[in-house]
Amino acid sequence: MAYLKDATEIGTQYQLSRQESDIWREDYHEFERLANNDLIDDLDESLPEVNDGTLAASLYKLPKRIVSNKLKGRAKAIDSDEAWVTELANMQWENEIVPNANSQAPFHRKWKDAVRKAAIYGSVPLITLFVERGDYIGADFIVAQPQDVLLEAGKVSDYDSDVMFWDVYFTKLQVEGMIERAKKENEEAKANKEDGYNKWDIPALEEILKSNPVTSRDTRHDSKEAEKKGIRKEGIKFCVVVQRGVGAPFYMYHKDTKKTVREWSNPDPTGDVPIHFLYCYQDFVNPYGVGIVKLAGGTQNVLDYFRQADVLATELGFRPPVSISGDIESADLDSIVYAQDAQWFIGNAVVQRQEISNQIYSQLPNRVSMYKISLNQLIPTGDTSIGSGAGDQEYSKTPAGVKFQEQNLSIDDEDFKDNLYITYQAVARSMINTQFANMQGSDIMRLSDEEREILQKAGLDFPEDEFGQQANELEVIWDEARATFDYEIDAEQDKTKDDEQKLEGLTKVAELRQSDPMFDQKLMASGKKLNDGELYADIVSLLSDNEKILEDISPEDQQMQEEQMAQQEMAGQEAPEEQAQDMGQEMPNEAMEQHSDQPHPDDVQEAQIISQIMQQYGVDQNDAMAMREAENSGFEPEEIMEALKRQKLGGDDA
Repeated sequence: MAYLKDATEIGTQYQLSRQESDIWREDYHEFERLANNDLIDDLDESLPEVNDGTLAASLYKLPKRIVSNKLKGRAKAIDSDEAWVTELANMQWENEIVPNANSQAPFHRKWKDAVRKAAIYGSVPLITLFVERGDYIGADFIVAQPQDVLLEAGKVSDYDSDVMFWDVYFTKLQVEGMIERAKKENEEAKANKEDGYNKWDIPALEEILKSNPVTSRDTRHDSKEAEKKGIRKEGIKFCVVVQRGVGAPFYMYHKDTKKTVREWSNPDPTGDVPIHFLYCYQDFVNPYGVGIVKLAGGTQNVLDYFRQADVLATELGFRPPVSISGDIESADLDSIVYAQDAQWFIGNAVVQRQEISNQIYSQLPNRVSMYKISLNQLIPTGDTSIGSGAGDQEYSKTPAGVKFQEQNLSIDDEDFKDNLYITYQAVARSMINTQFANMQGSDIMRLSDEEREILQKAGLDFPEDEFGQQANELEVIWDEARATFDYEIDAEQDKTKDDEQKLEGLTKVAELRQSDPMFDQKLMASGKKLNDGELYADIVSLLSDNEKILEDISPEDQQMQEEQMAQQEMAGQEAPEEQAQDMGQEMPNEAMEQHSDQPHPDDVQEAQIISQIMQQYGVDQNDAMAMREAENSGFEPEEIMEALKRQKLGGDDA
């Protein structure tokens, strides 16, 4: 695979990517203004300084629906036969990486910020890093300023780009630290007689530092808020160049001197780049995606204007203009104010209140409502009106109509969640591979009993001490744990709503059965019966994710329970010897002895048949025994049931 290899190629490709990026991103400042609910720059001085803010509010609500705090997935080693390596990777992810990947903000907070920014700009770049911060050494990621990351010119997405550029700004102190690090690494490599991981151009760095080329970020590439506050980021600007491919060369390029001051290899053993874009919508024309603000911004501007006009109309209604005519020399014009207990000294002048009442003003509420409806159809919030006469009249206010709106909102959310999960998988995969490829030496990892058991079952041996106890500690020797990993998001994330609906349905079944005494009999009449165990097992599993609440019964235990139930049913029947006495017969001694020990197998089978007849036909035990006896005499079930019905009717008449 061909790569950029010299500063001239890098500079040319960077310039092309920057030019294309500036064209696609020329409206970013306007997107930011709408997202922050700021006033339009050239607002008419006669209009009040107020906005509607619906779009801005929806952007803050969006991440609360899209990003779950239970975002989970599973890593899998794809080039290692050792199962414990996969389990170790998942423990590292859950116990080490996620809790400590806190550059900028906590791990889950960064994902919420990414979702909001993707909705504003159309996409947002997420960059995987290997960091040393405090006690933590490992993988992390940051949400980068969108304008700082450039895709390859002419490509339509991040997946399509084999080269990407990331503008970074360092202080003079950071560059000095970079030079010290470079010298130390070069000395260590020379002492070990090997090539270092980084190839540094120390003279070029020292020359850059000496020239003091501190610059401010271009206003086009900074946020509108930073520009407005006058706190634009500044420093010594470099560009990090990343390329797709196993062992692909990475560079740190200085545009002004046209030199590469650092070169290293792709740290990801899969060859993936450490930059991934979270998209809102993709049309594969704009490589940086399409956001909600671009779609709804124009309508929000109109709605803001009508909101301002409505406030102005209200102000004019309370304090309208007045016309003054006639002799105004004796009038005190300053006294003509709208205030409590105000006294107007008008002398011989004629003062007349000018009421503004025309169709434009009278229809203003309808116009505001109309544009509000249009905006709600563009942004993923749905119609939030309450009254039957409010909001979009095309939307039904019946329960079915409300449910339809919820489904539409769910479609929008699910589409964004799909994008989130795709990017989450890519970032997690990059972080885990970066972690396992770059950790050196060994580390002590503390485990719970459950984690130790998981690793043991996966084939990892734990030594025992002199008392035969196994310590809950594992020395991770990183060279023995190297692997290439894949990562998949947990599919259960998408089943939350389905599980809620399923739980509601199962609960209604249980309530219906409890409220109707004839529930089982009615089912039996149609040849059906309710499996209580399955019903309650499903309800419990949906109410809790604790797998230890429900345990599977072994076949032996199940058979024993069935036999015990059969014995209990037999105990409810009349004892065999008592039946024999009633019939004037004596029970044989052998049968007496056998009965005294345990039920005869034939008796157990007969009791089970009687029980089945009771359940199938909804009859009591005596009727079931009579039906069984009639069946043994050759009668058909239909004849038996007819005879029972006639007998019951006769009893009722009597």
